[in-house]
Amino acid sequence: MVKNVVFSSREDHEIIKRVINKLKTVSDVNLYCHDPTKNFFNLSRMPKSIKEADLIIVKVRNDCSIDLLHYAKINKIPTFHSVDAVLTCKNKIALDYALRRVFKNNPQIRKNFVLPSSWNNNVTDVQKFKKWATPKLPIVLKSHFQHDKYNRFNFLVRKIDEVDTFCERYKHLLYYDIYIQKFIECDGLERKIYVIGDKTFGIIRKNPIYIYLKNKPDNIDVDTIERKEFKITKEIHNLAQTLSKEMNLKIFGFDLVQPINSNKHYFIDLNDFPGFRGIKGIERILADFIINYINDLMDNEKG
Repeated sequence: MVKNVVFSSREDHEIIKRVINKLKTVSDVNLYCHDPTKNFFNLSRMPKSIKEADLIIVKVRNDCSIDLLHYAKINKIPTFHSVDAVLTCKNKIALDYALRRVFKNNPQIRKNFVLPSSWNNNVTDVQKFKKWATPKLPIVLKSHFQHDKYNRFNFLVRKIDEVDTFCERYKHLLYYDIYIQKFIECDGLERKIYVIGDKTFGIIRKNPIYIYLKNKPDNIDVDTIERKEFKITKEIHNLAQTLSKEMNLKIFGFDLVQPINSNKHYFIDLNDFPGFRGIKGIERILADFIINYINDLMDNEKG
């Protein structure tokens, strides 16, 4: 039985492009590629390839992808990740609430991992914000919605006057609520954990904030930072599997930092479908997982 699969992602993503090429070689998969930055919908007459899809896989980048997940939910089309799970991950404040519940309900992970203090606030009244923020410094100001690459920021505030620099640089965004995390003094490295089903992978790289503190570049392209694989501990793998179950995610990534003078790691961020850069053979691993997932769907229908 042939399965109709829609894969919604940017067509220029180097890893996903290679995954899609592998999926195209599978005889019982009829693959339709959708680029949410270029291919939009006639809402009264959706394309046949989407209406008749047996599975929709979305690597979220914009509202068009979210619209596709909503359409799938309304029309009971299976998706890799549900629209509810993706919307939670997209919104940093909703994600923070969800993560705190996971940590509360699973005390075993709190032995080795901790969430930083966090807040949501608004910078419309700058002087009021400064008064509120001063006793909490240093803090990192982050965009509310992490998938909007045009309106995305991570801004470190160590001295309260740096709020003025933030307001000047991002003045077009000041009417948005922002997400704020306590800045964690760490070893200057960022550990990126990638999860595909029951497999967990680790990449370590220099923390972009520490690169900025040292070199003060005008711009940091995080994709160009050198990455090295590191061995996943049992504790990190168990955390990954707990998050997978509690957050209803099959493929995702999260970031850890190692604070100074502490054995615990701080959990900084989570992404429902990361880029997976730096993992050797990741295209084959990801493609095999998707193929196995499709085969399981077919077996369940037969059963």
